Amino acid sequence: MRLLGSVLVLGATLWFGAYFAAKEKYRLQELAELERAILLLQSQIAYLSAPLTEVLESISWKAEGVIGEIFAQAAAVMAERERASAEEIWTEAWSKKRNQIFLTAEDLDMVLSFGKTLGYLDKAQQEGSICLLLRYLEEALAQGRKRLEKNGRLYYGIGGLSGLLIIVTLL
Repeated sequence: MRLLGSVLVLGATLWFGAYFAAKEKYRLQELAELERAILLLQSQIAYLSAPLTEVLESISWKAEGVIGEIFAQAAAVMAERERASAEEIWTEAWSKKRNQIFLTAEDLDMVLSFGKTLGYLDKAQQEGSICLLLRYLEEALAQGRKRLEKNGRLYYGIGGLSGLLIIVTLL
C-alpha cells in the first residue's frame, strides 16, 4: 500500500514538473506561430491592397493552431460587422481564446496594443507598428528559449525531488 502511494505521489509531482516545462515550450511554439502570422500580415500589407478582412482570412489558412483560429475568428467577425472597429474585433478574438493560449499577460498586452493600430494607420505607419511587434516577438522568443534551456530540466528535477521529499516525510 505504501509503495503504491509512493509511486502515485512521485508520478504526480513529476507530472507537475513536466507541466511547467511544457507550458514554456507551448508558449514558444505559439510565439513562433504568431511571428510567422505577423510576417505574413506584413508582406500582404506591403504588396497587396486587399481589405483587412481578406488579409486576416488568408493568414488564418496559413497559421496553425489557436493562432490561426484567432485570425479566422477576427476575419469572420469583421466580415459580419460593419460598425465595430478593427481594434474591438481583434481584442474580442484574442479574449475569447485567452484560456486556450499559453502566452503571458505581457505577450497578450503587446498583441492587443498592436490591434489598436489595425485599420487606423496608413501603410507606412502600419508597417512600423508591425516591425515593433516583430521585434518584441523576436526578443520574447530569444528570452523564452534561454529560459526553457535553463529551467526545463530544473522543473523536472524539482518535481521529482519534491515527490521524494513528500514520500520520505510521509514514511
